[in-house]
Amino acid sequence: MKIKLAKTAGFCMGVRRAMNIVLDAANEKKGKLYTYGPLVHNPQAIEMLKQKGVEILDDNSVSNATVVLRAHGVTPDERKKIKEAGNIICDATCPHVAKAHAIIKKEIRQGYKAIIIGDRGHAEVNGLLGYTDGNGFVVENIADIDNLPELDKACIIAQTTQDRKIFQEIIEKIKKKIPDVKIFDTICDSTNMRQKEVLELAKEVDAMVVVGGKNSANTRRLYEISLSVGIPSFHIEHEDELDNLGMEQYENIGLMAGASTPNWVINKVIDKIKYLLKKRKSRLYRFLESVGDFIVESTLYLSLGAVSMCYTSLVFQDIKPSPTILSIAFFYVFAVHIYNRYTERLKDEFFDPTRTGFFRDYGKPLILSATIAAFTSLYLAYLVGIIAFVFLLFSYLMGIIYSIRILPEKLSSLIKYKRLKDFPGSKDIFVALAWAWVMIMIPILKQEIYFSLQSMIILVFVILTVFMRSVIFDIVSIEGDRIVGRETIPILIGQKRTLGMLLVLTVIIGAVMFSSAVSGLAPTLGYYLILSPAFMVMCLYAFQKQRIQAGRLFEAIIDSNFILTGLVTYLWRLT
Repeated sequence: MKIKLAKTAGFCMGVRRAMNIVLDAANEKKGKLYTYGPLVHNPQAIEMLKQKGVEILDDNSVSNATVVLRAHGVTPDERKKIKEAGNIICDATCPHVAKAHAIIKKEIRQGYKAIIIGDRGHAEVNGLLGYTDGNGFVVENIADIDNLPELDKACIIAQTTQDRKIFQEIIEKIKKKIPDVKIFDTICDSTNMRQKEVLELAKEVDAMVVVGGKNSANTRRLYEISLSVGIPSFHIEHEDELDNLGMEQYENIGLMAGASTPNWVINKVIDKIKYLLKKRKSRLYRFLESVGDFIVESTLYLSLGAVSMCYTSLVFQDIKPSPTILSIAFFYVFAVHIYNRYTERLKDEFFDPTRTGFFRDYGKPLILSATIAAFTSLYLAYLVGIIAFVFLLFSYLMGIIYSIRILPEKLSSLIKYKRLKDFPGSKDIFVALAWAWVMIMIPILKQEIYFSLQSMIILVFVILTVFMRSVIFDIVSIEGDRIVGRETIPILIGQKRTLGMLLVLTVIIGAVMFSSAVSGLAPTLGYYLILSPAFMVMCLYAFQKQRIQAGRLFEAIIDSNFILTGLVTYLWRLT
């Protein structure tokens, strides 16, 4: 039983660009914000923007506001009226649509009529017609060609989400009717790739689910292409529509989503299909799977990873592993990460709906458990010594200071960042420093030794490794972070540069550990610890190639890196 998610499913470049533009404008909160018509053809995305205070404008009745032109584009007259009303225009027109606008303007000036192959009345088609100066015609199907007037010459433009097969069929018939024809294939590559993939995927599965707005032209065409293969196909907007479709009877299910379908909607559908497929599994399997999900979601697995990392840091510094120190690491990481996840529920609603539901069901007992864990770790630190207790208490206090407002109200208009957590990338840095603080500084206090060169080397290893783990999950949750206005490193510098940064950090960790081991400044364990960052980068690469889907499994695999580090250390110690 498999769910095969299409690689091209979800936001295309144009929609993602439009969404980023309007979210950035909404997060700045500078006056009224409107989109000129629905930004995209997806009800969940529109509802999310409404929650952000973004209203839909259906006419030119506002003034002195910010108006975002949607991805489909608008006519020149509409643009002019919006601007003349004293509004600030944010142009989110898809670059592919803007290219089609430019082609039409040029060809109309040269005396050509424009024939637009697309859906009559569609926002994009209306925008294209606006650039024809009344010399444009819309052709939806082959039958419409007979209704065209006698034309000497014409240019043919395609709606960017048009079915390429239909486009070619219409072109061939138009050529027979009009002697001078210029053809511009303006179907965007994303649409073409999406249509090809849904056709190939539909041949490999038992049923297809196509997710997207019912009024989305590109989603509707994907559904039609899937149907043409002859397999059961379902076009849905919401995961609840799957309840009565009998999905559990299919062995392999393909999943495609339209260009305006957000990732969180896709994730909800995936979770729903998994839930329905569970009915086919035995009770024992379902129980064990639920236990596994709970261990990962409740951060128990991550906390065990912290124990492994702490064990490694102790062995690396030639300090005898102490159950007390290992327990402090476990309880501290459990408490801090439960608090963090609980406070991030708003973001998770738009990225990981399963986590939102998990904390809705278990939030109160988990917060209670985290509180008990925090006091337990402080008590254990007190047993180590008063300085260790102060160090750990300081770490908890820094977590509180990190989230509270530190900038006076009078300076709010001058400085953008009001809390430490508002600074881009601060979460990744603080988490990495907190882990290193608990795993290296406190153990040193118990042994009553000085901060050694080995301590410095393992400190660098822990900080960079935990930092990489945090950044990887920032990449995975970039859509949710942007929605809630959180400026993470991937949002600030882009995903490609972030990936490059992770590769550089992997090289740095490898160079530090290898050179220190070769020179004898650190134990030969350093050679093997290079596996840790390399493992995470390989997992991220698999995720980028969609060989692993975002979810509990991906999180468990990434966090297994810490378990692997402890296991490698244990085996090295035996040799």
